[in-house]
Amino acid sequence: MVFAKKEESAMRFGQRPTAVLKSLTLPQVDELRAIGSTRSYRKNESVYELGQSADALYLVVRGRARLRDRDWEGRDVTVSFAAGGEAFGLEALAEMPRRVMAATAAESSELLSVDAEALRDLLARDPALTRGLLRYAAEVMTHMDERIKMHAFLDVPSRLAGTILWLADQYGSAKEGGVEVPYWFTHQEMADLIGSTRETVTTVLAEFKRQGLVDNRNHHFLVMDRRALTERIRLPGFGQALEG
Repeated sequence: MVFAKKEESAMRFGQRPTAVLKSLTLPQVDELRAIGSTRSYRKNESVYELGQSADALYLVVRGRARLRDRDWEGRDVTVSFAAGGEAFGLEALAEMPRRVMAATAAESSELLSVDAEALRDLLARDPALTRGLLRYAAEVMTHMDERIKMHAFLDVPSRLAGTILWLADQYGSAKEGGVEVPYWFTHQEMADLIGSTRETVTTVLAEFKRQGLVDNRNHHFLVMDRRALTERIRLPGFGQALEG
């Protein structure tokens, strides 16, 4: 029996949802802007904290937000992120009373906040917008499910390779020498995202760089050899089937 080709199976792990601001119509975006407020955040400035009232939905106009929690030792852990055009703080959309994660500006960012009560009134008047936001929420849930499978099935080098590839696919742009991811991810952030340690990520990235698979350019990932990087992804138990 032949399963999906190796690259197709690998890329399924961790695929990001479509940027919600790009999937909505211009009138719908204008409606959200009309009932929301836009504010600039400094790098590492808190947007909201764990357990606070879920009183607004946030959309990233520019920059990137880091969604974080604390481990059993009280250390901040990056759980996910939201980049340009994406939304976070979906507890407000689901009418949940409290934040289940904290949010921080990962870099200088501009965020649109939409009050939860005003959002509910708008959604009651606009079924198409409701469907669009629900579709986005479903894509976020699917993305998290795929990341769980990535952690369960792949070793650390495979998880790191797959994560770099989907970052490049979602956000990358063609540059001289490869595809560049326009966001700065620290080694600790990457370690949190793939369930590893900063030291291990640093070691594996150095090996990828030595082999000419990736490089760093102004703290951004540059994918230099996509095919070879994809070949570093090993799916335990599926090897022979995937060879076909």
